[in-house]
Amino acid sequence: MKRIILIALGLYLLIAVANKAAEAAGAMTCGCADDCWCKRPGLSVFRWVFPWGHRSAHTSHEKAELDHQES
Repeated sequence: MKRIILIALGLYLLIAVANKAAEAAGAMTCGCADDCWCKRPGLSVFRWVFPWGHRSAHTSHEKAELDHQES
């Protein structure tokens, strides 16, 4: 059982790194908001293998407007 989990984890990481390389080569682009978790260094490796919850509720422009209204 432990071996199966390690193989699955290894494949997951391999796919994540391969997708990061494809993105760096220009084959894929992310359309998320600037403040999305997947834009952070380190987490961007998992952008294409963890597809849930990418876009924030507001775009960065909408958040700036909301911040301005609260001031």
